Amino acid sequence: MNDLIVDITFKKEDFTTQKNSPDYDNCIFINCDFRKANLSKATFYNCEFIACNLSEANLNRTAFNEVIFKDCKMLGIDFEKIAALLLSFEFDTCRLDFSSFYQLKLTNTTFNTCSLKEVDFTETDLSNALFYTCDLSNAKFDDTTLTKTDFRTAQNFTIDPSKNNMKKAIFSKTNLLGLLQVFGLDIQ
Repeated sequence: MNDLIVDITFKKEDFTTQKNSPDYDNCIFINCDFRKANLSKATFYNCEFIACNLSEANLNRTAFNEVIFKDCKMLGIDFEKIAALLLSFEFDTCRLDFSSFYQLKLTNTTFNTCSLKEVDFTETDLSNALFYTCDLSNAKFDDTTLTKTDFRTAQNFTIDPSKNNMKKAIFSKTNLLGLLQVFGLDIQ
């Protein structure tokens, strides 16, 4: 069992050389460096990450429950390796480029003003998720559940409706091109 750290605010801390990860409850991390940090088997419950760098962090069996990431750099993260039980997080103004959410259940997840370039959402359940003003350039949607997913303000996505479950997904008239590109149509 990991040590438990409760109700602490960490500012400008360097977690990159941390050997083992304790569990965190109701903690706030501000301007902390987690680049390539080993966070495997850690649990973050009701925590907030603000302006942190978590790029390429090792999240093997890491648990996130009621966690908020705000203004964070999170490039190349394999979220697919996290502990999926009780998973709940949201992203606000984060850079998640080159990350993978392969086969995760991310129902009701909010991505607010995020960069999600080349992110892998293959076989992910994004039911009721919200992509508010997100850049989804070259993001991969394949056998993805997009039931009631809100793409109204999302940009630069390409989604093949024949390869994804999109029942009642929400789009605006101005971003429908992202659904039609796969058909090679000339839309003017």
